[in-house]
Amino acid sequence: MKTRKNAKVLMATAIVLSTTLLFVGCGTNTTKEIEPDVIKEETSSNKSLVIENDVKEQSQDKDTTNGNDVVDNQKEPAENTSIYDYILTQYSDMVQNDFYINLRDSDNYDSSFGEDIGLEIRTHKQDIYYTFYDIDGNGTMELIIAGGENGVSNPTFSPWNYDLYGYDGTNVVHIFPEMSFGYRTNFSLYENGVIEVFYSSSAAESGVDFYRIGTDGFTPELIDSFTTVSHLEGDEPVFTYSQNGNEITEEEYNANIQSYEIALTTLNWIQIQ
Repeated sequence: MKTRKNAKVLMATAIVLSTTLLFVGCGTNTTKEIEPDVIKEETSSNKSLVIENDVKEQSQDKDTTNGNDVVDNQKEPAENTSIYDYILTQYSDMVQNDFYINLRDSDNYDSSFGEDIGLEIRTHKQDIYYTFYDIDGNGTMELIIAGGENGVSNPTFSPWNYDLYGYDGTNVVHIFPEMSFGYRTNFSLYENGVIEVFYSSSAAESGVDFYRIGTDGFTPELIDSFTTVSHLEGDEPVFTYSQNGNEITEEEYNANIQSYEIALTTLNWIQIQ
């Protein structure tokens, strides 16, 4: 809870500073620390992936807090995660080829990346991690990709989430196909099945949206939306807070957001090599 609260405090502070200083904004990230495992790519023709350590099963009890059902996400064994192998192969190839830095000035640079790799994760070389987690408790694991530079053995390790993949029964799909996660937009996962997407769309506007995965198991459904907009009156920034388009007080804004932030999901990251 403290980590996510700090994220939004930093984002709000950025808006104040950016509004005063000709509107320049930024963001930050939150995800729990974990233990390292490693994934390596075989040198066979089909580039199959060998996972050296099994993903650890997690178990959560069912509870109800502030009207949000806490889903027992890991009670039953989830579906085989091998459906995501070809996605992980694309990231492994990127890492092994040093993010294709040697092709940066060539016409082949963009096409070198796998088609399922998001745009923002390509921007600078970093350690890449993945984990599986059954967000909605339907027995099918989702794949989460993250990046970080201080290593999972570091107590302060907090990776930056870059993508979230699901399975529609036939194909692997992006849970948020229209979003590019990274510097200005990111997400956190909560044990109650809520996905929090926080963003700074401009120097003067930021927001937090809350989603659940729909009954089809892969389509995100918006359950609440909050925005903060600022403008200058003289030299002083003035803030307007809203929930689903309706203006509310700052106190209501903070309290309503916190009602969704029950407990961050602890994720066991595995480094891609």
